[in-house]
Amino acid sequence: MFFKSTNQPWVAGAILAVLILGMAPLFLSSPRGGASFGAGIDPEKVVKTFPPRPAADELAGKEAVKIGVYILSVGNLDTTTSRYTVDFFLNFVCETENCDPRDFDLINAGAGPEIEDQTDESDFGRAYYYRVRATMRTNLDLRDFPFDKHVLEIEIEDKNKTDNEFVYIADPALSGIDSSVYVSGWNLEPSITGEVNTHVYDVYNESYSRARFFIRINHPWFSSFMKGLFAAIVIVGVGMLSFLMSPTDAKDRIALTSGTLASAIFYHMTLTSSIPPVGYLTYADRFMILQYLFITASLAVAIGLFLMQSGRREEKDLQQLHRATRISIPLLWVISMIVLHVTTIGI
Repeated sequence: MFFKSTNQPWVAGAILAVLILGMAPLFLSSPRGGASFGAGIDPEKVVKTFPPRPAADELAGKEAVKIGVYILSVGNLDTTTSRYTVDFFLNFVCETENCDPRDFDLINAGAGPEIEDQTDESDFGRAYYYRVRATMRTNLDLRDFPFDKHVLEIEIEDKNKTDNEFVYIADPALSGIDSSVYVSGWNLEPSITGEVNTHVYDVYNESYSRARFFIRINHPWFSSFMKGLFAAIVIVGVGMLSFLMSPTDAKDRIALTSGTLASAIFYHMTLTSSIPPVGYLTYADRFMILQYLFITASLAVAIGLFLMQSGRREEKDLQQLHRATRISIPLLWVISMIVLHVTTIGI
């Protein structure tokens, strides 16, 4: 009988639209394959961004070594500690005769990297090859969490030879990403960047040639939305159902919206528990604060109706407040979420 009511035909449509929207993700799926599932990167299509070769006068009198990394797998990125594991081949090829780059250091590695020397004795003095498995550290920018993307670094430096006697040359021919690369839970962009700069240690008044390599990963948008924000939208959407209730049911509307507010707060704590207490607002924080504002607005309307009802105001006054807010607040809620996403993450 409710759905056949002639003065509220839009209610049935609204409920049907919400059900369709809520069920839609069940029939959608993330694309299969890709780097996050262990396949899908074509090594020939990996974009390599490397600096030009240094001029001959810059290398004069120095031991020059071409260096590159070949990425095999990346995993276990812990956003609370900014650590991740990486498995890669480290390649050295002598630019000058009889070079010796074996005494290298992984600058941003944690304790105890596993380094396996795979150099053939016949290559000594010409080329050196290593298999490296290490836990690395990096600075993570979590402002876009849960749609975050990160640049992971591998930094290499000789332990004893200063840049007056030893220099690296980042070589794209020695660098790449394996076609079977595995990145658990992330999408790996098909690109690798290499650079070489001078790192100065002021305390010792020494400077060293440091090679740095970068790869980029990001969270799949669909899974980030479904596992991060969809539940929050459902929680607030349930609270918005109070606008379908009669303005005379003020007590029930207060109970519904106050319960929604409590649920949103607890969900916010769960959502951000996987990241450290950073000193800035993440996208998830901004999103949830926005939800608090509209839940509070809904609760304020319900309390306003209750106070009007307690003051024995006429029903037409209650209806006036109800009509002014039942469409405007849910519509502003949807628009504000779109604006937030476009202005922070982009389309």
